[in-house]
Amino acid sequence: MAVFTLKEILEATSGELHHFDESAGSISDYCVDGVSTDTRKLTEGNLFIGLIGENFDGNTYAFQAAKDGAKALILSNLDHAPEDTPAILVPDTKIALENLATYYRKRQNFLTVAVTGSVGKTSTREMLGSAIGVCKRTYCTKNNENNEIGLSKTILETPEDTEVLVLEMGMRLRGEILELTNIAFPDIAVITNVGVAHIERLGTRDEILRAKLEILEGLAKNGLLILPAKDEYLQKAVREGMIRPDVKIAYFSTDDQDLPTGGIGLAYAGPVSFEDDKVNFTATVGYDEKQQTRLALSVLGQHHVGNALAALLCGVYLGLPLDKLTDGANQFAPIGHREKMVTVEGVHFIDDAYNAGPESMTSAIATLRRVSGTAKAYACMGDMLELGDVSAEKHFEVGCAAAREGLDGLFVIGDFKESVMEGVRSVDPSIPVVLCQDKKDIVDKLKDIVKPGDWALLKASHSFEMYTILDEYVSIFREVEC
Repeated sequence: MAVFTLKEILEATSGELHHFDESAGSISDYCVDGVSTDTRKLTEGNLFIGLIGENFDGNTYAFQAAKDGAKALILSNLDHAPEDTPAILVPDTKIALENLATYYRKRQNFLTVAVTGSVGKTSTREMLGSAIGVCKRTYCTKNNENNEIGLSKTILETPEDTEVLVLEMGMRLRGEILELTNIAFPDIAVITNVGVAHIERLGTRDEILRAKLEILEGLAKNGLLILPAKDEYLQKAVREGMIRPDVKIAYFSTDDQDLPTGGIGLAYAGPVSFEDDKVNFTATVGYDEKQQTRLALSVLGQHHVGNALAALLCGVYLGLPLDKLTDGANQFAPIGHREKMVTVEGVHFIDDAYNAGPESMTSAIATLRRVSGTAKAYACMGDMLELGDVSAEKHFEVGCAAAREGLDGLFVIGDFKESVMEGVRSVDPSIPVVLCQDKKDIVDKLKDIVKPGDWALLKASHSFEMYTILDEYVSIFREVEC
C-alpha cells in the first residue's frame, strides 16, 4: 500500500495545499498510508480522494472521510472540507488520482506488464501472475478493475516490495488504452488478439486494432511487445509498420506450423492432448536459445495454451528459470464465472458466464463438446453485445458452430436468438433450438430435458448474468428435497 508525504502528493498532483497546521511538522514529514476513494472502505491514516461520478460527488464526503480517520484529502472544492484536516485542491480529482498512481509507479519502479486484447485479457493476466509469481513478488489487477480509475487504484494498492506488477487494460473507445498506458508506462505489453468486441462503438476491426495499439504510446523505449503469431490484424500491423521501430517483438503460437520470423523471441506448442482433466502440451520457448518444457494445465479450454505461452515468453525475457515458470503456470486456475464446473443432481454445468464474444462463444462450445464426450451436451445462451451491424451475422455463425460441434440442443434468449436458430438449422435442422423468454424460462425447460450425466454450458455477455440460471436450477432441487 502506497505511503506518501504531503510534499510528494503536492508534487504529483500540482495541487494547492489548504488547512495544514505547520505545528504538525513539515510537509516532508507528514505522511498518509494508503489511498481511498470510498469512505465505506477507508481506514485510519488514508488519503481520501473525492472522485466525481454521474450520480455522486466525492467532495461532499470530505467531512465524513476526515471523521473516519483520513489524514489528508484531495478535493476539487472545499465546500465540505473540515479545517483541521489538510486538503489539496485540484481542478479534477480523477486526474489527480491518475497522476498520483503514475508518481507511485515511477517512484517504486515496478517492472510493469500490461495486458490488453479483445478476448482473454483476464485469463492471460492471471496466467502471468501464476507463472511469474513463483519467482518474483507479483501483484495483479483484481476483478475487473481495468479502466482508468480501477487501474490507478490497482497501482496505488500495490505493496511497496512488489517486483512485478501485472495490469489489465480494457477499453470501449479509441483513446481509452492511450489514457491507461500513460498512467502505467509498461515495460512489457501483451496483446492477446484483435477480435470484434466493441465493433458497435468502433465500426471496424481496423479501428479496434488501432485502439489496441495505443498501448505502445506508453510502452518503455526498447520495451517488449508479445503478440499471437497468427492474428491477422496484428500481423498486418507489423507488416505495415504500425509498431514503433524501437519496440522488440516476441510471438507465441498454439502450434508449430507457419511460425513467423523477425521477432526476437518465440514460444510455440507441440501437439495438445487432453488427459486427466488437464490440457497437456510441450512448449518450446526462448529468445537467442530455445528451451522446452512440458505443461499440464488444469483448465477446460484449449485457448489457455496461448495464455501460458505468453506468460512463459514474458518470464524467460525477465531471466526467470523455465522450470519454475512452468510450475507456476500449472498452478493457474480460472477465476470468477469462467470455466467453472458445477454438478447438480448429476448434471454437469460449465459456468462460463462472465462474458461472451464470437471468439469466446465458439471456443466454449468446442470445449463443451470435447469434455462431454459421448454424453448429451446443451448450450444455454444469451446475446453477445456491442457487435453493432454484424450482430445478426455473428450470432448466426455461433449457431453454425454449435451445430457443427453436434450439440444436442440449445436454449437461447436475447434479441438475436432467432439468428442463432437460423445458424443451427442451416447446418443441421434436426438439432432442437428452444427460444426462451428469459432465464427463468430456460430453467423451466432445461429441468424437463436434461438428465443426470448430461452437460450444459452457460454463456452470454456479462449483463445477462447467465450464472443465475445455475442458482435457480439448484433451488428447484432444494424445494423438491424439502
